[in-house]
Amino acid sequence: MILSLPMSPSSKIIVGRVWFIVCLIWVALACAPLTVEAGTDLHLTPEERAWLLEHTDEIRLSGDPAWEPIEFFDENGEYSGLAADYIGLIEKRLGIKFKIVRNRSWSETLARAKSKEIDVIPAVQATPDRRKFMIWSNPYLHINTTIIVRKEMKQQLSLKQMVGMRIGVPRDYAVGAFVRESYPALTIVDVGTNKEGLTRVSFGELDALITEIPGALYGIEKEKITNLHLAGDTGFELDLGIAIRNDWPLFASIIDKTLADISEAEHKAIYSKWLHLEAPPFYKNHTFWLFVSLVFMIVSVLIGTVITWNRTLQRKVRHRTEELRFNEMRMDALLQLNERPNDSIQEIIEFAFEQMIQLTKSQFGYLAFDDQAGMIYSVRSGGSASQKQPVTATTTGFPAETRGLWGKAVLKKEPVISNCYPKSNPAMKGLPEECRKTLIRYMNVPIFKGDQIVVVAGVGNKSENYDTSDLRQLNLLTQGLWRCLQRKQEEQVLARSEKNLRDIVENSPNGITIIQNGRVVYRNTKKVQLAGAINLGPTVTYDHIHAEYKESVENFFESILNGKPDKQELDYKFYTSLKKRTKENLKWVTTLITPINYRDDSAFLLTTIDRTRARELEHLLTVRDKMATLGRISAGIGHEVRNPLSGINIYLHSIEKGLANPEKYHKIGPAIEGIRAASEKMESVVKRVIDFAKPIEPKFVKIDINKPVMEAAKLAEMSMKKYGVTLTANLSEKLPLCDAEHNLVEEVVLNMINNSVDAMDGQKDPKYIRISTSSDKDHVQIFIEDTGPGVPVDIMENIFEPFYTTKNYSTGIGLALCNRIITDHNGRINVKKSSEGGARFVIELPLCQNSNCRQQPPPTRQS
Repeated sequence: MILSLPMSPSSKIIVGRVWFIVCLIWVALACAPLTVEAGTDLHLTPEERAWLLEHTDEIRLSGDPAWEPIEFFDENGEYSGLAADYIGLIEKRLGIKFKIVRNRSWSETLARAKSKEIDVIPAVQATPDRRKFMIWSNPYLHINTTIIVRKEMKQQLSLKQMVGMRIGVPRDYAVGAFVRESYPALTIVDVGTNKEGLTRVSFGELDALITEIPGALYGIEKEKITNLHLAGDTGFELDLGIAIRNDWPLFASIIDKTLADISEAEHKAIYSKWLHLEAPPFYKNHTFWLFVSLVFMIVSVLIGTVITWNRTLQRKVRHRTEELRFNEMRMDALLQLNERPNDSIQEIIEFAFEQMIQLTKSQFGYLAFDDQAGMIYSVRSGGSASQKQPVTATTTGFPAETRGLWGKAVLKKEPVISNCYPKSNPAMKGLPEECRKTLIRYMNVPIFKGDQIVVVAGVGNKSENYDTSDLRQLNLLTQGLWRCLQRKQEEQVLARSEKNLRDIVENSPNGITIIQNGRVVYRNTKKVQLAGAINLGPTVTYDHIHAEYKESVENFFESILNGKPDKQELDYKFYTSLKKRTKENLKWVTTLITPINYRDDSAFLLTTIDRTRARELEHLLTVRDKMATLGRISAGIGHEVRNPLSGINIYLHSIEKGLANPEKYHKIGPAIEGIRAASEKMESVVKRVIDFAKPIEPKFVKIDINKPVMEAAKLAEMSMKKYGVTLTANLSEKLPLCDAEHNLVEEVVLNMINNSVDAMDGQKDPKYIRISTSSDKDHVQIFIEDTGPGVPVDIMENIFEPFYTTKNYSTGIGLALCNRIITDHNGRINVKKSSEGGARFVIELPLCQNSNCRQQPPPTRQS
């Protein structure tokens, strides 16, 4: 049997007329209808007959409740369709009556078959999953599956060509499993029934539907859907048989024998009743030629019928054309709703509200929001624009006085249609006064945000009943309205946020500039005041920059404009006036640079901070600090020189006496020696001062810091033994090299060791000095710890100052000189309290950064 494909409207009319005439003649001359004898012998075995007698009134049967024309429940709830007629023949042959079980969906039928709540499914495709709980008769229906699309899609399709399309498949149908397994790249959307799938394709919610040909053609014809056609074959054929629960093999054998007993004429009678079959070409049918003469005889009788038929078709075409035009209006309304960027929220709501009423052909509307005032809108009879009544505002949310307009939808959380509203709400409870006497029909939809209902939209008083098409349009418009409102509110929040941020930036005490792709895209007024007349346009000028910083500023800003900044911040000063380059017009600023993303592209944020006042205060503090230091140095020098000078004066007095009195001549020699010792002490003090004031500039080479540390430890070994001090070293292996001068580092470590030895003089055991080394990402460290009395917290920050000492015999230059040497190495030295209560000195020297710095062996110490 070949199933018919859809034809053009004109071809359908011609073929329909011919078939109408042929059928009239055929009915007049056909043979008597086929009858079946109830007592046909099916050759059942005794066991099979006994099984039938035992289960005659117990066999439960259920199928797909909405698979037209194969099987379905009609308007009266009767089980109907092609499969139902076959079941009728089987009942007649076997003398039994099945118990029909009506399920809500095909998925429920399969689930109940799996749990043995039903015993027989009349028409079903065998699949591996279903064979786990059912057994099958021999197939008695063979049906091809097809691809259905809208008519504007002209080309023929195959499943391989449908990648990216939204393809509907009836839920739990075998063809869906075939498509998912064979074409996993396709986008499959489950639909409840063929009718739902055809409707969603017709309205553009799906791009295509895959289903069996008879069901597709039956649904298109029944629902009068004119914008669909069959666009290709899936290559999958349904071989439908009767499925029986797998623990009834005897009944499966009985069914096979019964199906085999059905004659070809009976098969054709059922097929012709439910399926539209494509007839062979008329010129190959000899019956046509036998009755062609009769056709001409009755043409005159049919002319009137044909004319009437044509007029009916024209009315239907006009009706469908109007429906298509109305659908275009609905689509246009959705587009307009999303293309109103400059409208206010209220304007968007009013536009969507009017479209809801107009496109559902209603005379009344209701719109409620959970977070703002809702509205009621009505039109006087006639519905012209000039007869619209004003919109009535309602309170925020879903108030009790309007419960009649939203109650069921909110309670059920689903759309509600009432085409006889007084019947569903006879007391008219929860209706505003203006609606109680006029509301006839009503439909509403709730819109959700998560699980919360945020909008309820309703329309009423259409001149005819509301249907699913109206419901879908109202839902689409309300969903579109909600999305537009959300987007509009987000845009307003973003605009307010941008304004707040811009206000903050504009009123910032710091200058802010954004540079993107080599040009300035934003700068606030403070930036112009702080940065002066720097022009970052095509020609950059730096005339007002202080000469000391002009080159560094030029390099800094050029690197930013090139997109590769070489620094993260820069301090510089400039003149606020090119005419008066005076100290009063000199300003200090610090510019910080931060990479950012600005308007979906990379950029640099420059923050310019006015440091003029801070620099002035720093300068004053530096001057005061230098003066204080100079005072301490002067006092130290005076203290160190005063004692030797006093001794020299005493010795000179002794020499005068010896020259004046020969008896005291012997005192002259010791006095001269005393003068020499005092002058040497003064020379030592002066040398230390000179060494501190003008130290030797380090000669940087790559060195292993462990080597000068060990040299210093060896030199201090004798003095440590003298004072009973034990030194232990824990030096890390494979330390990175650092830039330093070997002898100067050795001198610092030796001075620190001797300082610790002096601190523990006179102390009882234990006397320990521990030296260790380590490194981090940027530095190598030397740690010198002792078990002495430690350095009091109050004087820790003073011990590295020149001439500061707590010892009676010390000049106070040693630690200051150590600090100066480490500072000249770009390092730092500090003191803390050790874990055992003594002092813990930490020396940090930077790792080698200069590629020209070369490692050299330590200098040879000469005896």
